[in-house]
Amino acid sequence: MQEEEFISAVERRTGLDSDDAAYAATDATLTVLGQRLTEGEAENVASQLPTRLDETLTGESTEAEEFSVEEFVERVFEREREQTGSSVADTDEAEQHVRGVTSVLGNAVSGSELDDAREQLPGEFEALFEPLNMSEGQL
Repeated sequence: MQEEEFISAVERRTGLDSDDAAYAATDATLTVLGQRLTEGEAENVASQLPTRLDETLTGESTEAEEFSVEEFVERVFEREREQTGSSVADTDEAEQHVRGVTSVLGNAVSGSELDDAREQLPGEFEALFEPLNMSEGQL
């Protein structure tokens, strides 16, 4: 999947109104996911992404940090707000963005690779990988 396809799919799945907003949600989510995964696992997932998104997932840290799903969403919220000014209303909206990004990520990388990454996360993170309600035909 090309970067433009990925960002457009995030825009559609999240209901965001621009590529810039969708990129901010993607960047924030992949950055924080990269902080939570081991370096090797982040690199394995990233190897199947377009270059700029690959670098976003692998560029932040070399050791997996341990933090809760609430902290994950809070970090995404803060990073997204930094990038967009204040277009993200609250952590509930940020969580919807995370779910949209992880849904597209699930289509962009092999199932086994994403499964390996998800195994590194506590069970409470499963909710972030549940698909959003979408109209038929959306990527």
